[in-house]
Amino acid sequence: MHHRNATTKLLGHLLEPKLKDTSRIYKGKDIKQDIYTDLNIYISYKQAWRSKNVALESISGCLESSFAQLPYYCYNLKRTNDGTVTHIETDNEDRFKIIFIAFGVVIRSFKYHMRLLIIIDAAHLKGIYEGTNLLAVGMDGNNQIIPIPTGVSQGETGPSWTWFLSKLKECIGEIPDLTIISDRHAAILSSCEAVFPNAFHGYCCRHLMMNCKLKSIKMQCLFWKLCKAYSVDEFRMAINELQAKRPDVYQRLIEAGVERWSRAYCTHDRYNYMTSNSAESINNLTRDVRKAPITNLMEWYRQLVQKWYCERRERYKDGPLDELSPWATEKMRKRMQKSINWVVVGIETRKVYEVDDHRRVEAAELCNDCNGLAKRWFMRTALKGTYQELVYPVGEVSSWQIPNNLPVVKPPVMSKPAGRPKSTKRIRSQGEEPVTVRCGRCGARGHNRQGCRESIAYTKERTYPRGSSQQAEDYFQQSMPWSFSQLG
Repeated sequence: MHHRNATTKLLGHLLEPKLKDTSRIYKGKDIKQDIYTDLNIYISYKQAWRSKNVALESISGCLESSFAQLPYYCYNLKRTNDGTVTHIETDNEDRFKIIFIAFGVVIRSFKYHMRLLIIIDAAHLKGIYEGTNLLAVGMDGNNQIIPIPTGVSQGETGPSWTWFLSKLKECIGEIPDLTIISDRHAAILSSCEAVFPNAFHGYCCRHLMMNCKLKSIKMQCLFWKLCKAYSVDEFRMAINELQAKRPDVYQRLIEAGVERWSRAYCTHDRYNYMTSNSAESINNLTRDVRKAPITNLMEWYRQLVQKWYCERRERYKDGPLDELSPWATEKMRKRMQKSINWVVVGIETRKVYEVDDHRRVEAAELCNDCNGLAKRWFMRTALKGTYQELVYPVGEVSSWQIPNNLPVVKPPVMSKPAGRPKSTKRIRSQGEEPVTVRCGRCGARGHNRQGCRESIAYTKERTYPRGSSQQAEDYFQQSMPWSFSQLG
């Protein structure tokens, strides 16, 4: 049954508790089913969609006012977290163009305790104000992800990426051996070359595989064997096999630049990272919050960094400082286990040995402590130093300091695409006549079995508890938490 008091505003108020859980995917059909189950009221899909928007706006705030709130949020964020860098760009009419936020604790962690690796990617925003969430992440000594800067632009364009990366360079400075991993988006390629000309730019092998359209499992295994080959001989054997089977893919890989995606020909240290999955993982976490107002999105990143720093600081506070991180220790254990059956022959006693790993023979020097072979950022000292600082909250909006000299930020103007909106209805040819749908249950015209009232009544009747009709009526009265008549 329908009810005149089941307005969009009232239904949105009832949906707020269910929509506060951002991990839940709550669709319109789910809302329709829940309203019927809880209140015995039928609503349309459009009502459900509008009620959901009302609930989201009540929880997250107004989308338009969030842009005006953005300068004050950035000011208080820098005030509570030392070293945090924020930049907001607007057009001539004070409308939002792009924002950059880098947390001070993460900047210092990257510069002094982490490997010189940056993985960048972008994800599209959802909602009325479309845009792109720009992101760059780093990896700590325990192979865990840390967002360094984040931001929002009006699109994934060359100027937006150049502006974003230039602000990142101002934070971390000129790093001689910097490595950047990303997909082969044209805007990213041109921006990295312009802002970080001395850095090594490696391509994400997974995106490259998708661009080559390798769908069979055998070809994908051959591709990854080619990318991960350590020696030139292994690489040549794999690429010759690929050339024989897929010459078109071979040509595309050669044109992309072998040193950009292969481990054997890599001219720099890409730290064993063959993909941009680390940034993609953060994008997966933001799949629901990317529909929230922009200030809420920036605050979500701050809360994420605060949570991760607190948890990891507590996790790594104990343990000898001269040991490796847990991830590096496990890597070392597996490497040592694989070397059990290697053949070792002495060349110079207690100094140099010949090692045969059943693939190739090499000379190696004796090392009594394998931990000394690891880089400094894999040590517990660096891991503890990464998370030694604290990330502080901004506080409630009512407690913010609001100076008078901050710029005014208006929401961007979202232009509609040119032309008339496409219609899903097909234009009938001359002589065609519309076919009237006939219900297979009741025989009436104008609806099918799925939308049949008889079918709905039949389903509703089966949900009654066993007993008389009066017992069924009492059951539904008790199951409703309140009645609309009590609202006056």
